[in-house]
Amino acid sequence: MRKFATAFLLLFLTASAGMAQVRAPSVTRLGNGLTVIMQEDHSIDLIGIEVWVKAGIANETADNNGISHLVEHLLFAGTEKRQAGDMDREIESVGATLDAYTGVDYMHFGATICSRYLNKSLDIFADAINNSQFHEDDLERERLVILDELARKQSSIRLVARSLLAQKIYGPHPYSLTLEGTAANVKNISRNDLLAYYREHYTPTNMALVLVGDFDPSAALAEIKKLFQSAPREYKTNPRPEIPPITKQISESVKASLDDDYLAIGFLGPDSSQSEDVCALDVLMSYLGQGNRGWIFEELKTKFKLVDDAYVDFVTCKDKGLISIIVSTTPDKQAKVQEVILAKLEQIGSKGMSGYELENAKRSVLGQIAYERETVSGRANAFGFYFAVSDVSFAVKYQACISSLTAEAVRQTAKKYLIADSAVILRLEPSREGSK
Repeated sequence: MRKFATAFLLLFLTASAGMAQVRAPSVTRLGNGLTVIMQEDHSIDLIGIEVWVKAGIANETADNNGISHLVEHLLFAGTEKRQAGDMDREIESVGATLDAYTGVDYMHFGATICSRYLNKSLDIFADAINNSQFHEDDLERERLVILDELARKQSSIRLVARSLLAQKIYGPHPYSLTLEGTAANVKNISRNDLLAYYREHYTPTNMALVLVGDFDPSAALAEIKKLFQSAPREYKTNPRPEIPPITKQISESVKASLDDDYLAIGFLGPDSSQSEDVCALDVLMSYLGQGNRGWIFEELKTKFKLVDDAYVDFVTCKDKGLISIIVSTTPDKQAKVQEVILAKLEQIGSKGMSGYELENAKRSVLGQIAYERETVSGRANAFGFYFAVSDVSFAVKYQACISSLTAEAVRQTAKKYLIADSAVILRLEPSREGSK
């Protein structure tokens, strides 16, 4: 699964709400290669509109790391007919806010709009995709914005720790790179670099336009064909380096820009094609402690006072995803916490979870999905995400996959991936002067 949002009300969602299946969207591939994903929903006069491009850090190298994110920042800066700021003002004038994000396998942007403004919004999106200019003054302005983001990222324990785990786990694979890139790269990437990357990756055959909500499919498709009519260009997928297997446990102490001590434990997970393993890991992560609940919080934090905070995560990726368990604890407790967590993972792999634990974790995941896909933007986001990392059909079958998981399937998944001998364990120590 891509991500979990913490919401207390999910504890009270019924199993039947979580079981509501997502209706399959229509998927049309235009003559120029653009994928159009549409799902009608006339219950409210809103439309979730998104564009997904299969261009993230997986398409970068150490030399241009950060270029995907820089393109994201500049895509709506200026075109031949719109100046910097015009697109944001036009989107806001129809009561919407543009949302954009760069991931490991993709970049996407979107908005939730009133249905009567669909054609205007499509015109803005098409202009950005087809005609972005990457002006030098816009580039210099966004460099400063991203450098500030890089500085602020250092205060996010989860991001810093996950980045350090990724570097150790992925080795030469581009998943080891950071989403924002390095400060040196951000300062040195030129306009010509951006234009070359944009022209290579922002091709119709490498993109999807997603619409969910109150619209007429025939009229919408006709407008999309008119606006997104750029000529087809063959997209060449470059092979990625192999992710080296972890054959023995890696355990290191690392100085990091943190104010406290942390223990970070990481594993290589499945890739997006291994759908049952992906679903089983989502359930396992929910059980261990996504959100402010789960085994780590109940046992290690509340009961035994061994940790102060915890982050548990697995993100579905086109290639093998990263499983991370990050806990805040004092140096004198780190060895004990490590021992207890690894023993628990080994226990799940050998004996499995109880029936109550499994059903509770499945109910939590299903509740979260029901919550996320309640809105037109939530469904548009799900369809686009699975287009980018797997296949749109996974968005439709995901809930059934979770519901049908057996205790044995979850046990086998834990036994396959949550192995102490294949773990990367980092003891993160503060490096800031004056930190404890």
